Amino acid sequence: MVTTLKDGGEIRIYSFASSASPRRPAHVATLHLPPPLRHCVLLELTTTTGPFLARPPADTPFAAARTARVHVFTLHHDPTTQRGRWQPACFVVHNRTLMQYVEANGEEEASGSAAADVPWEEWGPRGTRFFVLANGFQWLR
Repeated sequence: MVTTLKDGGEIRIYSFASSASPRRPAHVATLHLPPPLRHCVLLELTTTTGPFLARPPADTPFAAARTARVHVFTLHHDPTTQRGRWQPACFVVHNRTLMQYVEANGEEEASGSAAADVPWEEWGPRGTRFFVLANGFQWLR
């Protein structure tokens, strides 16, 4: 997954399981974010999630299933009317929401389909939880 500020924010999903080119990831989907409010500019789009383990040990008490994992995306908007006053916001996405596009690509790979171009209305309202932050914050590692 790669985030970009292009067109008001995009999440580009890649698959590393392509049989067509096992050494290069295949771009399977671009998920668009909602357009920013008038007079706002998206300055930053980042994502944070816990580490993924290929085979978590069975006796590990806090290992999460891949489908139960979440990604937290952080956005910083700068209102053009009040330059330098960032407005941080976050949204949470289940890993399964993102992985559905990788799985769908596996079914369509033989046909040579281009990456899915998915508008916010088709994936965001049902696949995310969005909230505005009152203050800035720092992710602890």
